[in-house]
Amino acid sequence: MRNFSMNIAITVGQVFRAPRYRLLAMGLFALVLTVNLFTLPATYTGGVIGLISLRYLTVELGFFAVTLAVLFSLVLTLDVYAFRAAIRQRDKGLGLGALLAGFLPAGVCCTPLVPTLLAIMGASTPQIFGLTGRVQGFVATYESLFLAFAVVLLLFALRLVTRLISGSCPVPERSPR
Repeated sequence: MRNFSMNIAITVGQVFRAPRYRLLAMGLFALVLTVNLFTLPATYTGGVIGLISLRYLTVELGFFAVTLAVLFSLVLTLDVYAFRAAIRQRDKGLGLGALLAGFLPAGVCCTPLVPTLLAIMGASTPQIFGLTGRVQGFVATYESLFLAFAVVLLLFALRLVTRLISGSCPVPERSPR
């Protein structure tokens, strides 16, 4: 665990030397935190997203909103760095696994994922409407576990992308001409 956290600290320090990556991470953090603060309490607002959501924000949901925003912004910023470094090196290994793992938790939360999957599996409209409510009710019942799982996925994505970056030689940023 200590090795993992040291590797992250070294990699983040390497990436954040460039001001553009610090700005990207801060912008992503602000955006994702805002979205999380308004969407995570949707269970208590009947699906209404807006300022009313802030009234139903609990300490637990606030913790998850901040944690997910920090991890997501770090993973995405490091993915962009790894992608750009791979392009500069003309490497084919662009860290697709880390990129997909970084987007997966965001894609599971607050999207029409369940109806889409049911439609892809060939379910009819009445079946979709009948099953969607039950599945979404299950997700709402165990929301904390799903949010914790999203944190674990983001930590895994962070590990993948830091290993990708630290496993390759750092490529100096080119200065614009």
